[in-house]
Amino acid sequence: MEDTTNNYSSPEIDRGKMVKWILILGVLSLLPAFFQATPFADYLAYTVVRMMILGIYAMSYDLLFGFTGIFSYGHATFWGCGAYAVAILTVRSGLQVQDALPGVLAALIAGAGLGLAMGFLCSRVGQVAVFLVSFAFTESIQLLVISDPLKITNAEDGISGIPRETLFGFLDIKSEIHFYYLTLAVLVLSYLVLRRITASSMGDVFLAIRENPVRVRFLGYSIRRYRVAAFMISGAFASLAGALTALHERAVAPEMFNWFHSGDAVLFTVLGSPGTLLGPVLGAAIVVIFQEILSDLFRNWMIFLGLSYILLIFFLPKGIFPLFEKLQDRLRKKENTPAKPQKA
Repeated sequence: MEDTTNNYSSPEIDRGKMVKWILILGVLSLLPAFFQATPFADYLAYTVVRMMILGIYAMSYDLLFGFTGIFSYGHATFWGCGAYAVAILTVRSGLQVQDALPGVLAALIAGAGLGLAMGFLCSRVGQVAVFLVSFAFTESIQLLVISDPLKITNAEDGISGIPRETLFGFLDIKSEIHFYYLTLAVLVLSYLVLRRITASSMGDVFLAIRENPVRVRFLGYSIRRYRVAAFMISGAFASLAGALTALHERAVAPEMFNWFHSGDAVLFTVLGSPGTLLGPVLGAAIVVIFQEILSDLFRNWMIFLGLSYILLIFFLPKGIFPLFEKLQDRLRKKENTPAKPQKA
């Protein structure tokens, strides 16, 4: 796999990029005002929030696959775990927790803990076996949720009635618009934290493990420890996305652990461009848009998504995001090219 992280590894942001991101954040911040001018305000806010949550989920997988080179097929473990952590704490524990913060913190801890367990197992097998081990791990967790031995997951029925009242005890997140801004803030903070991690010395080791694990081992680094660390960080952010999903949908179900949700993480990342962080967010948004538009027009809309994915692999193997970089580079070259003097 070619290194696609060169343009994203440095924490330094030039003035042009700063202006670009300020404009993008400005547009995203003003979207709710546009939504309010339409009769579909709640639906539009709900859909964009879903894009952002899945964007966090995709970024968490990108750290594992795009930066560390670990092809896990069990990412739904963390997503479902984060959702159930919120649901169990707020509904099934009997503690009558109304604030979202304890549930989100529980999701982060649970995600990191499961990441430690899965990372411990996957770091001791080969790259091909990682796929099987992570898949089996997720299926085992789903069976535990369905069997409900501790009587806390409500078995196949899942958990509904999850409260979404406040954050930090005073921030109102009940309405779709307020929750929109919360999710936007979490998305931005998640990107900044993951970007800082990938730009650090730990991120350099992740990239080195992806490119040449044998050389990394000869340099004295413990590959297992770094792979476990990647699983823990990735698991924490995926569980954060799961916690936001639980608050967004106000219900959870065992289907959140299904293998096709792990496949979604792979799809979002490869579609957008692995090793870029922002590319998977774009991939998640594209899939949601496809789903919302095509599902209203065609019953079997996934066929069209599958065909587009096949075409993408053939013609854009690096994903969609590099196209934007090429377009930006061409625009810069045009701006920097001096105008030809006109003949008299």
